[in-house]
Amino acid sequence: MPHKKYIHRPTVLKDLIIIVVVNVILLIAFGYFDTLEWLYQSSLDYQYLQLDELVPLGLTVSLSLLVFSYRRIVELGQMAGTLEKMALIDPLTGLPNRRSGQVRLIAWCQKAQRKGQTFVVYQLDLDEFKKVNDLYGQIVGDEVLKQVSQILNQFLPISSLLCRWLDDNFLVVVKLDTIDNPHQYAHEIQSEVTKKVMANTAPLTMSIGYKIWQKDQTVEDILHDVEDALMHAKHLGKHQIKGN
Repeated sequence: MPHKKYIHRPTVLKDLIIIVVVNVILLIAFGYFDTLEWLYQSSLDYQYLQLDELVPLGLTVSLSLLVFSYRRIVELGQMAGTLEKMALIDPLTGLPNRRSGQVRLIAWCQKAQRKGQTFVVYQLDLDEFKKVNDLYGQIVGDEVLKQVSQILNQFLPISSLLCRWLDDNFLVVVKLDTIDNPHQYAHEIQSEVTKKVMANTAPLTMSIGYKIWQKDQTVEDILHDVEDALMHAKHLGKHQIKGN
């Protein structure tokens, strides 16, 4: 059930204990005061009030409230799940955002550590993208970012990870055994984007830094290395590639 993931177990346990204690006390009180006998006798004395109907009515009301509460809990769980998904998605491109990318990259590192499955992390940055917004406006700039994300999504292997890292910066994670050469693959990414985005208007260039994951390397380590590689590539000029 979708709501189970969002239940705060200590609070649930505390509430269940309170409910059990309260009902045990009520049970003792009902037995001590012969509540059922009193209800039965009252129903005989006041038959015109139909008091004997209160017992089945109480049961049906209790069941109705139970169903109602369960349905509301399910709805709240579904709503929480939707909000969580929205928090992990970049609203402009529909790609996983930075937070989601970090979480998934942790999983990649853990899996690689267990199975020895090496991967490559690429950080892509559109050169001087601010000029696109200045010349054509932010709406066009947003459309360019969406187009770049769609092209990358279609070009990359199905097993890869693509997320919008920051503004005009994208993070790509690819299994090493799905590509021939990490440096050559970076060239292919550059070519795929630049030949399809703004090819007939202002030339769009892309700098790329990349890092091959090494055993025992943490997420923080590989992100630091790939960012250093990207900074080095950008210092070399436009449309450069640098591995670390």
